[in-house]
Amino acid sequence: MKQIVTYCSIAVVLVLAAFLVFQSVKKQEREPISSGRTEREVAIPVTVSSVILHDFQDEIRTVGTLKAYEVGLLSPKVAGTVEAVLVDIGEHVREGQVVIQIDSTNFDLAVKQATAALAAAKSAVSQAKVQFEHAEKEFLRASHLLAEKVISQRHFDEAEAAYKASRDVLAAAKEGQRNQALAALQMAGQHLKDTETRSPMSGVVVERNVEIGQFVAPGAPLLRIIDPSMLKADVDLPESDLTRITTETNAVIEVDAFKGQRFSGKVVLVNPMVDRMTRTFRVRVEVPNPDEKLVDGMFARVWLTAGKRRSLAVSRDVLRRLPGSGTFYVFLVNGDRAVKRTIKTGVIGDQYAEVIEGLSEGEKVVTSGEGRLRSGTKVIVK
Repeated sequence: MKQIVTYCSIAVVLVLAAFLVFQSVKKQEREPISSGRTEREVAIPVTVSSVILHDFQDEIRTVGTLKAYEVGLLSPKVAGTVEAVLVDIGEHVREGQVVIQIDSTNFDLAVKQATAALAAAKSAVSQAKVQFEHAEKEFLRASHLLAEKVISQRHFDEAEAAYKASRDVLAAAKEGQRNQALAALQMAGQHLKDTETRSPMSGVVVERNVEIGQFVAPGAPLLRIIDPSMLKADVDLPESDLTRITTETNAVIEVDAFKGQRFSGKVVLVNPMVDRMTRTFRVRVEVPNPDEKLVDGMFARVWLTAGKRRSLAVSRDVLRRLPGSGTFYVFLVNGDRAVKRTIKTGVIGDQYAEVIEGLSEGEKVVTSGEGRLRSGTKVIVK
């Protein structure tokens, strides 16, 4: 029995030894024949640029609402029935153009009546003048005869009284009746002229509150006209920016209707008073609008150029963002190796990005070929 156990143990050992030998042979077959040399690491070709000093503009960002620089609210100067409305919303008008016509029938009649009254007043003046001239002659004649003692004092007094009375009548006719009639005629003529409502400015009609046949009263708002050639935006800034903004500060405007397009403007007014509640001050920005793309009432994003500063910068194209974060990194060349470095950025412009922390002037930053890089990868600068 003991011999059987011994034979079985020997058999197991032999089978295990054979299996190990077989695995060793297979492994040697799978391994390539070594040449006796270590395979060389391949360097990745890259291009680089230097970290430089660049001038950046300090910008203040805010928002506002665009408004027309000039607005005209048209109202009639006389009461009456609207006979014609000569413009509609969206139409351009010229300064002085007739836009609303009120029925002028009654005003024409008033002018004719005032004209007749003035003619009667002028006739009365003529008659009073004739009477005055006659009384003046009689007075001068009586004065001469009294001196020669041809007439009595009573006759002279009567001539003098008649002369003064005719003089007063002439003055009253001139200053009273004729001037009143002339003023009435001028007023009637002005009322007739006011039946035509004219635009006080050139612009575009944006609001209409009148229809033909409607009875309107003086002062009633009928049309609104704006000048779209120049717009303004009043924006509020924190008091800390008060010394950074002047009436020569440049501005840039963006609106949602024209994404990616910027409109240039300028600060034209800086309110020197700070609001006690909000601790802000108001700035007015003017934006030329020759193509009339911008429209009154648009929401605008405003950038104000507050000054320049010189700081470290890299090409914007070299920036890479860590996934799921707002942190940027770049690859530097250190000897023949690529080194990944996280940096802190400031203003990122169209060409350059400001570097606040993480880089020094003159360091070489990878600009192309970084897609295959890892920190420590061997590189060769092209």
